[in-house]
Amino acid sequence: MTLQLMLRAPVRFSVAILLLGCLDAFMLNLLPGAIPSPWGIELGKLLLPLAWVVVAALARGADNSMQNRKSLASLTRPTVWVAALAIGLGLITLDMVIYGLLFPDTHWQDVKLLSGRVVEFAGAQAWIVTLAAGICFFPLLVLEPTLSFSEVLRLSKSATEINGRNTISWFITGVLCVALMMDSFVRAYGLTMAAGIVFMGVLNYVAYRDIFERQSANSPETVNAGAGKLPNPC
Repeated sequence: MTLQLMLRAPVRFSVAILLLGCLDAFMLNLLPGAIPSPWGIELGKLLLPLAWVVVAALARGADNSMQNRKSLASLTRPTVWVAALAIGLGLITLDMVIYGLLFPDTHWQDVKLLSGRVVEFAGAQAWIVTLAAGICFFPLLVLEPTLSFSEVLRLSKSATEINGRNTISWFITGVLCVALMMDSFVRAYGLTMAAGIVFMGVLNYVAYRDIFERQSANSPETVNAGAGKLPNPC
């Protein structure tokens, strides 16, 4: 269902993948002259939640063209971006604590930011974000404006537990590994990982739609009558 939904709107998702690749190239050119090199790693961790917020809105519009404008308008809500930034900053803080305790002698200034590395650092956080926030967090955050941050987190984590947290984590890890290997072999300069990030973002939306809207099939022409009335997965 996830790949089928992406193929139904190839232009919008291709543009999203291309923009992630261009953002990587921009950071690569900017960092050596303006920002200390180690921050490229941290910016990658901040990028994933922001990307998945946008992909959630794009996926809704691809799934149902009648909801396209409404879903994109949801991106204007400051609370959506604040919550996404909170997830990203949490990743950065956790990483700093772990490396400070376990690898205090690591010299990040020696890390070379080759093309594609920023996007790779972003994709590498996918399983951590899914483990911490659940697979439906970003679609719920974007598409259900009446829910608070704590309610979104609770519903998402409950839905993930019910549908197999370990299975979901392993699947996302598998997608991540495939994207990393393909990017290494093909030398796609981060575009393969960018495609993996977008794919996983659409997967989040498909899981949300299946669990909370009881719509298992892609149906771009109709609006689910039960949308907006969320069943409690607990």
